[in-house]
Amino acid sequence: MLQWDKESVAGAGLVKIDLLGLGMLAALHDTCDLVARHHGRHYDLATVPDDDAGVYAMLRRADTVGVFQVESRAQMATLPRLKPDHFYDLVVEVALIRPGPIQGGSVHPYLRRRAGVEPADCPHPLMENALGKTLGVPLFQEQMMQLAIDCAGFTPAEADRLRQAMGAKRSHERVARLRQRLLDGMAARGIPQEVAEDVYLKIEAFSNYGFPESHAISFAYLVYASAWLKYHYPAAFTCALLAN
Repeated sequence: MLQWDKESVAGAGLVKIDLLGLGMLAALHDTCDLVARHHGRHYDLATVPDDDAGVYAMLRRADTVGVFQVESRAQMATLPRLKPDHFYDLVVEVALIRPGPIQGGSVHPYLRRRAGVEPADCPHPLMENALGKTLGVPLFQEQMMQLAIDCAGFTPAEADRLRQAMGAKRSHERVARLRQRLLDGMAARGIPQEVAEDVYLKIEAFSNYGFPESHAISFAYLVYASAWLKYHYPAAFTCALLAN
């Protein structure tokens, strides 16, 4: 056991993993125990049935009190507009309502593109690789790293320094030091200045907290599992929430 802060641990080259003590995990465990005791059916996180149309309909109605991550007012306002109908929509929902995408201006463009009101174009062809699967709108930290590699010629190591800068205390100052490197790299690849500045502003906004995609996927699975149990076993789910 080391009494070091996380920056010191990373600086020493040790692998740093954050283990989140989520109350929802205890609530899901208790719900499954209650379902087994009172209904004779045995579920855990690995065996909750997927792609349940009724669960997605409940989420689209924003009937999400008690559901992990999507019971805030901002999430409940977004769900009927996003209209989730498969798992990756929940990954997007979790990542979208975060300070980084909100301040980077990603939320409304994504929702308009999802609804087919606005074309899902990228400002430059070099951005397609990073942004294609999220309709041309950046939502995840990894996409910011890929943009820096594809559009500004960053090496993977430089892109990782950018990721560290985005996630660090005093991140604005650290990201700002990389600004000219980004702009010069994009100019060398023929990206217009106004597009390059917009890419930089989105990266800067992500220094106010954006999720890695892997984190959003993990959280989305807990969104789905808690929604499934709420939908099919509301009494057990409510008891477990109250107990936790």
